[in-house]
This record gives sequence, C-alpha cells and structure tokens, in this order.
Amino acid sequence: MTKHLGASLRELLPSSIADDPGVRTATEALDIVLRRSLASMPRLLLFARLAHDAGGADPARLLPPLARLTERAGGLPELTVPELEALAWQLHVENYECARDNDAARELILSSLLLHRRRGTPWAVRHGLETALRAEATIKEWFNYGGAPYFFRVGLDVTNIGMDTTRLSDVLHIIFAEKNVRSWLDRLCTYSRQPLALRHALALAGLTRWRVRPWMRPPAPAPLALRTATAVTGRSRFRLHPGPPPAGRHPVFLRSALGMAGRTRAQTAPQPRR
Repeated sequence: MTKHLGASLRELLPSSIADDPGVRTATEALDIVLRRSLASMPRLLLFARLAHDAGGADPARLLPPLARLTERAGGLPELTVPELEALAWQLHVENYECARDNDAARELILSSLLLHRRRGTPWAVRHGLETALRAEATIKEWFNYGGAPYFFRVGLDVTNIGMDTTRLSDVLHIIFAEKNVRSWLDRLCTYSRQPLALRHALALAGLTRWRVRPWMRPPAPAPLALRTATAVTGRSRFRLHPGPPPAGRHPVFLRSALGMAGRTRAQTAPQPRR
C-alpha cells in the first residue's frame, strides 16, 4: 500500500485485467481517493504528532510502514487546537484550561498519564504549576517550616507571568486539583525577580581647614648678665724622713711634717648692657 503512494493502482494489477477499459477507468478513479487517503494517514498518528511537536519523537523511529508514509507525505503535521482539546478530553487532563500557551498544553497532555499516577503528591502539585503556568514553583510541607500537621506552603515565581485575579484562580485550581484530600494549603507566596545593574565607583573626599590667627611679635628676651669665673685649686704634700743616727750617739727620733695648701679664685664680670 505504501508503494502505491505516487504511482497508479493500474500498475499493481495483473496484465490480464489491466488493459480492460472498465478496470482502467475504475483504477483511475480510485487513484485519486487512494492518494488522498494515504497522504492523510500521518495525520491519524496523534500521539506521534504530539510527541514530535514537543520535541520528543523522531519520525524515523516509527514502524517502517508508518515511517515511509510519513516521509512521503512530507513529515508529521503539527497538531491543531481542536485536536489538542480532543486529546485533553480523552486523557482527562484536569489543568488544560489553565495552560498558558499551546506548548504548555502539549506538555500537560504528554505528562497526563504520569500525573494521574502521582496525583496527591508534592511532585504533582509542583509539576502541574510549572507545566501549565511556565513558572518556577516550590512546595514546603509542614515539617519543613514547623507548621501545623498536614499543612503546606506554595511559592510561585511570577516574574514572567504576572499575577491577577484570573491567574490566581488558575493557581488555586491547579493546587486543589493535584493535592491530596488530607492536605491543606497554609500559604501561597508569590515573588518576582528584577535584575539590577551593579556599578562600581570610587570616590575621593578631602577636607582642608584653615585657621587665621593674628601674628603677635614675640617679646624681646630680657638681657642676661654674663659672668665668667676662673678657679684654680692646688695642693702640695711633703714628707720628710730623718736619716739614721750617727754611730756612738744616743739615738734621737725626729718627726717633722710640713703641709701647704693654697686656693686662688678669680671672677670676671662683663659690663651690664645699657
């Protein structure tokens, strides 16, 4: 059947009936219908088209007959909005109405089966918010911040999506659709980030203080009297030793001492200044 794409059905018939005028007319009429049917077959590969649009499927990895049909038909066409809505209805995608754009809707449909299996977990709440709203979300359970049991908090980065009443309604719808029944929302925190340019500068500051004082001539120094003195001190000491007495005479002991002392002081004083 795939070999017929681009060829005539008459070429596939045996020669015994191929030249029959009625058969030839019928094959010419069927060629138009078969070409259109074969060319539209890739459009029926909805899940393959969905994965291909999300960047997760390669047409070459399809079954060989389907891969040849897809190649000859020009590739897998992109899913339209009505087709996305039909798939979302078939797979019971809870948060499809909250999808920010078609790319978010495709990811919600692709992950719907996994989301149904993990519903009621913090991962499901976070994944639902991040996929549908294209925003970073954080989940903190009660034991992470010291809250009451079975309560949790949600943080949402609204830098790129903003926040209004409609967006807030979507956020609450996703949270209550994906959380479990026994858990209660304690707080919803939204925040935004604004990059600020950081500039470095160097500033120098100086202070000069001048103090003007009147100059007073210092007083003349008082005249000082100059006195010059010279002192001379001298001391002399003499010691006399008597000689031995003459022989045959009565010895006489003679002790003599002589002391001399002198002191001279001279003082010279200049004339006082007039």
